[in-house]
Amino acid sequence: MSSLLGQFYTRIRGSQEDLASEGLAYILQRSPASRLALNRLIKSDCSLEFDDLTYTTQNIGDKLERPDVSGRNASDIEVLIIEAKFWAALTDNQPLVYLSRLGSNSMLMFVCPTLRVRPVFDEIHRRIQSSSLICKVKTENHSISFDENKHLIVKTWDEVLNTIRTQLIQENESVLLSDVNQIIGLCEAIDSNSFQPFQAEEFAPSVAKRINSYNDIIDKVVDELKHGGQADTQSLKASPQKNGYTRYFRMASLGFSLSVRFDLWERYADTPFWLNIKDQLDGSVWAMTDNFKLKMKTTAAKLTISTGELMIPLFPLMDKTEDVVVSEISDQIFKLVRHLSVNVE
Repeated sequence: MSSLLGQFYTRIRGSQEDLASEGLAYILQRSPASRLALNRLIKSDCSLEFDDLTYTTQNIGDKLERPDVSGRNASDIEVLIIEAKFWAALTDNQPLVYLSRLGSNSMLMFVCPTLRVRPVFDEIHRRIQSSSLICKVKTENHSISFDENKHLIVKTWDEVLNTIRTQLIQENESVLLSDVNQIIGLCEAIDSNSFQPFQAEEFAPSVAKRINSYNDIIDKVVDELKHGGQADTQSLKASPQKNGYTRYFRMASLGFSLSVRFDLWERYADTPFWLNIKDQLDGSVWAMTDNFKLKMKTTAAKLTISTGELMIPLFPLMDKTEDVVVSEISDQIFKLVRHLSVNVE
């Protein structure tokens, strides 16, 4: 849907998430029909029923977390948190601190572009798996449920806004309908436009240093694997590519490519580091047999299919020194090799 706001969003300074979430809160604050529509959407996904809620924005918590939109019930208890996402990564507080902030009979909802649903949900799931929380995951609707009827779900902007729009049409709320159309146009423009407007801070030398460090990590991981007497890189050269940088090596009769892949990082998982493994040498070209693909699917915790190949995202440790990061990524690869080499033989 075309809109004036969508047409000029590249000229609007500030956070896209803040602009969209403030717009959503504006609609919810002024329209009982929009609140009813959102409540029905939530009920359809998890059978959680809310009465009419009061909505506020940027409600800072004890750990300095700042949810985009908060919904409180008649007893002034926060039962709904809505987090707006476009292309920004999850913050350190998401989702665990936000979940701890909510009590029973509550929902944490992330709203993002269609292309971001899977990466956002997978990253949320990975962070929850690393915690002690007991949960039930439903990948079919990108939801997670916890004890005390607490829920987390990832929805698209299209689902949320068009559900509200339909209800506004039924209630003949023409003024707010025009407003929600503006927000829909904004979100569609951001969703469909691959070019994100430059921000001044993106050109700081520290950003270039960071990007170069990704390639350095790849080189140092391969060096560590070689020094361990496991990897062989003879006659295999590093390969700079449009979407990143790749090192090739052999281990345990398997062929590996360890890469920085910006395209996979953008579309599939919140990490620049990706691994591909192949098992069959046909002349000078490595291939992946169907049998090996099945073994890979039972070995790797997460796989992404890109251009017909199985790619494994490698998640580095946060807030650690370079040597620790390199060692841990190397260990991830060693564990895969140990498991696969047993199965291959």
